Amino acid sequence: MFRDFHRHPETGYSEVRTAGIVADYLRNCGLEVKENIALTGVVAVLDSGRPGKTLMIRADMDCLEVRELAETGYESLNEGKMHACGHDSHVTMLLGAARVLSRHKDSFDGKIKFVFQPAEEGIPADMKEKVRAAGYDGEGGAGFMIHEGVLEGVDACVIMHVQPALPVGSVSIARKNACASSDIFRIELRGKGGHGAQPQNAVDPVPALAELLTAIHMLPTREVSALETCVLSIGSVETPGSVWNAVAEKACLAGGIRTFSTPVRDHLNRRVRELAENIAAANRCTASVSRVVGYAPCINDETIAAAVAESCRSIFGSDNVVYGDAPAMTSEDCGAYLEKVPGAFFWLGVGTGPSAPPLHSPYFTLDVDALVLGVETHVTNAISLLKFLNKKGE
Repeated sequence: MFRDFHRHPETGYSEVRTAGIVADYLRNCGLEVKENIALTGVVAVLDSGRPGKTLMIRADMDCLEVRELAETGYESLNEGKMHACGHDSHVTMLLGAARVLSRHKDSFDGKIKFVFQPAEEGIPADMKEKVRAAGYDGEGGAGFMIHEGVLEGVDACVIMHVQPALPVGSVSIARKNACASSDIFRIELRGKGGHGAQPQNAVDPVPALAELLTAIHMLPTREVSALETCVLSIGSVETPGSVWNAVAEKACLAGGIRTFSTPVRDHLNRRVRELAENIAAANRCTASVSRVVGYAPCINDETIAAAVAESCRSIFGSDNVVYGDAPAMTSEDCGAYLEKVPGAFFWLGVGTGPSAPPLHSPYFTLDVDALVLGVETHVTNAISLLKFLNKKGE
C-alpha cells in the first residue's frame, strides 16, 4: 500500500484516489466512515463499546509539487508531484494501526477517531477558489477539518511525523514547543523608474530595499528577548522587470516569521510593516505590505507528551527516545488541533543513514522497515493514552 500511495501522489484537496482507498480500507476494518470532509478528508471512528474518552490520531495525505529524483523502484508516476514529506507513510501506518486496533477492541475503553486530512502543505493555487467557496478562509487542511467539526467529542489528539534525520528505531518528542508558527510577509517598495545614468530624475527603491533588509534582520536580535525562540528569514529579493542599466520602478522582498509566542509573533509582524512604510517614506518611496497568516505553533500538552514518551520507551527503549526541550523551527498545520484540544506531536525516525536527504528534498526516501514500527507506535500510543486519559478523568 505504501508503494502504491507513493507512486500516485496527489496535492492538497485533490487526494481523491488516496481518500477512496483509505475509506474502503477502513470500512473493511468495520469502522464507521465519513468521507468528503473538508473536500477530500476521511474520518473513521472505532468504538470499543465501553464508555471512555475519545482519542484522535491524524495522518495527512497530500504530496508536494516536487519532481522526484530519488531512485526507489516505486517512483512517482505523476510528473512534478512527489511524496517528499512522507505523508504516504503516514497514511499507510495509520491504516495499519486501524486494522490492528479494530481486531483488539478489548484492549481499550472509549473511542479512537482516525483522521486522514488533506492539504497539510497548504492550498495549491488551483484549489484556492474552490476552498474559499466551501467556506474556509485559512491555509492548512487542519483548520478546514476543524471548521467541518472533526474535533467534536475529541478529548485529546496525537500526531506522528516521519523524520529522516533520526535513525529507524528512534523517536523524538518535545515536552512543550514542538513546531513553530509560520507567517509570510511580502513587501513591495515602489519608486519612479528611470535611466541608470540619470538617477536624479528617478526615485530608486533599491537603496530603501537595502536599508530595509538590514533593519528587518536586526529585529530578532534587538527587539525580541534572548529567552524567546524565533526565526526571521528573507528568502526572495527582486526588482521585477528591471535591467542592469535602469533605475527600477519597484523592489520586492518576501520572507517568513517563525516563533512559539503569540506576542512575539504579533510584534514582529507589526514591526515589519512599520519599518517598511517608514523606510520607504524616508527614501521617497511607497510601501505595500501583505501578510499571510500561516500555521499556529504546535504546542504539546506536557502531560500527554510525557505519556507518549513513556509509551515509546516501551517500544524503542529509553536510549532511543529523545525527550526534551529542543523545538523544531519547521511548521506543521496540526498546531490548529493542539490549540483546541490537548495533544502531542512527535517525530518517528525513518533515516536511511547519516547523509539521508531531508524532508521536502527531491531525493527524500525512507527506510521501509520503519513502517511496521510506526504501526506499533500508533497502536501502543492509542492503548496507553486512552488508559491515561480515562484514569485522569475518573
